[in-house]
Parts: sequence; C-alpha cells; structure tokens
Amino acid sequence: MILGAVLVSLLAACTDSVDTPPPRPQFPKWQPKQPRPADRDEQAVDAALAALDFCELIDLAAYDRRKGGNPRPVTREPKVKDGRKTCTLYRDGYEDLVYVQDMDPQYTSLRNDGAVVDLGGVKAYQVETRREGMVSGCAITVPVSFRRAVKFELGMSRSKDCGLLRDFATAGAAKLPRDLVYPPGGQDNERVGACADWVSNTKGENCDPATNAQVPTGAELILAAGAADPNVECAVFRDAVKKTFGQDFEPIATQGSCYFVEPRHRLQIEAGATANGGAPGEWLADPNKIYKDHHQVSFSGNPGVTFRSKDDREFSLYVSPLGDLGKVGHVRLRISPQQERGIDDWDRSKSVSVVDAARAHAVMELVMATHFRTPR
Repeated sequence: MILGAVLVSLLAACTDSVDTPPPRPQFPKWQPKQPRPADRDEQAVDAALAALDFCELIDLAAYDRRKGGNPRPVTREPKVKDGRKTCTLYRDGYEDLVYVQDMDPQYTSLRNDGAVVDLGGVKAYQVETRREGMVSGCAITVPVSFRRAVKFELGMSRSKDCGLLRDFATAGAAKLPRDLVYPPGGQDNERVGACADWVSNTKGENCDPATNAQVPTGAELILAAGAADPNVECAVFRDAVKKTFGQDFEPIATQGSCYFVEPRHRLQIEAGATANGGAPGEWLADPNKIYKDHHQVSFSGNPGVTFRSKDDREFSLYVSPLGDLGKVGHVRLRISPQQERGIDDWDRSKSVSVVDAARAHAVMELVMATHFRTPR
C-alpha cells in the first residue's frame, strides 16, 4: 500500500509538471528617475495674458512692409471667444488677413508637432499645412508656459506663405513681456531631453533620456535585465541603430520599451529585448490576422519573424535569442514613419519604405551578432 501511494503521488506530480506551464518571470515595473521640470506659476501667467492687448501683437509696420502698395484701410478688431482673447486684422472691414489668439491649454500639447523656430530670440513652433501639393495654411505658436501659448495665423483671404506670417509673428513676439516668452532652446514643456522628440500624446511623465547601462552576457540574462530596465534595451540597440539609421536618433527609456527618436519626427523606432511579453511564434501564427506579410527568417542563426501592419505604416521584427520561436522572451524592432515636424500633410504617404525595412534588417542582424553569440 505504501508503494502504491508513492506511485500515485509521483504520477500526480508528473501530470502537474506536464499540464501546468511554468510561471512567467515577474520583474519590478520601471519608473522614470530624472526630475521633471517645473512649470511657471499659473496665476501669474493668467494675469499677464489678461493684461495683454492682443491687437498690439499685430504689428502694422509689418503689414506696411507686406501690403504691396495696396492702399485700402485696415483695422484690428479685438474679441473674446470662449473666454479667451483674440484679435484679427481686417482690410476693408471684412477681409481677414492675420489673427492672434490666446490658445486653449488643451491644444498647446500640439506644439510637439511644430518645427522649432527662432523669432528674434523667442522660441516658437511653426506648422505649415499642405493639401494636394499646395500650401493651404500656416500657424506659429509662441509658448508662454507648459499649458498656455499665443498663436499667430494667416486669415482665409491671405497668401499662405509661412515667410509672410513669420514677419508678423516676429514683430508680435517682440512685444510680449520677456518673462512670458522662452529663449531658443528654453524648457517650455514637461519633457526632459530627447523625450521632447517622442511622438506621443503623453506629457513625457513616463519617459527619461536613456542612460548608459551594462549589457550582461548571455541571452537569458540580457532578456531578464531588459525586462527590468528599458535602459538595458536601449544599450542593446544603441550602436546598431545609430550606425544604420544615423546619429540623430537618440534613445529614450519608457515603461516597457526603448524608443529611438529624432528631431524631425520622420521616423520612430521602438526596440526591446525582454523576458516579458509573448514568444515570437505568436506573431508568426497571428491567429486574429492583425498583420500581413509574415515571414520566418534567421538573424545570425537566431530564428525570427518579420511582418507589416495592414496599412503598411509599421514594420516589425521579432527574434528568439533562445533558439525557439515558441519560447517566451524576444528581441524586437519596430519602425514607423511619422508626420514630419512642422508639416501638416496628410496626403503624403507614410508607409515604411523598402530602404528603411532593409535598414531594420541590418540593425537586427548586427544586434544579434553583437550580443547573442554566446551559447544559450
């Protein structure tokens, strides 16, 4: 009876070991460590804007330089819209030429889409709108706090030349109180360092510029270190990305991913080397058919998978450094073209180019050859 009981317990243990998969590793959630910059005093900014004559920001001397000999009279008309001041420059009382307004705080985060410009020592963001190959609008935003901004824009009846608006905005910015504007390169938002170039709707609260981190030796140790610290993921990819895509790409650490970002926003790269998440084979199987163009490939002897999003706006590579597509843990790279900073052009195709896909292959090949050569 004792022997029988032992056999039953052994069989039960074997059954549990077969039917119950091992638990996935658990790692502490990474948190940003660098201090966040402080915003200006909200009440002081409100008071300064309330005291401001917005019509004075539309410089009539700038108009005289640009009117091209047109003798018709112009007027500046102030208004308050939704509790915020605006002023419009009209010709003949109806032809709107230029307007300036106190921007609602919910829209100032869009300055991340603008190209940084220097208005005579004042930091600003410029966005040129294009439709069907033609310039259809231009706007220049001058930040006065992390939440507030003053926007200059050309009216519907005026040429959409950004150079024209730059004249008005430069003259207007010179009339803003010096304690309201930021100098070129000034810290006008919450984002730290290269996090300012991250294409994301967040305020950057979960982002730090990547720090130098030691990459351990051995696939399992690298994946474990990457799962615990995105700075390790950035270190795995840093040299390969910069060598292949260019020195402008800077790494940033976020919760669960490393990104490589560049100031013009033309392309964004996400990279990872982690014991978290799924096995590469899950993306090859793709049971819900979310992606297309699945291919099983090899990088320096490591099995991997490549695929595209159905709209061609993202290209992904997932590789198993453990030698098995079915094992949890992967090294990944995802590239996606973005709207270029300063250009609002939704007619422009944003699909991943053949050249960038080839560069992504080269990055992954170099990463696997550099960090995953040792026996598994």
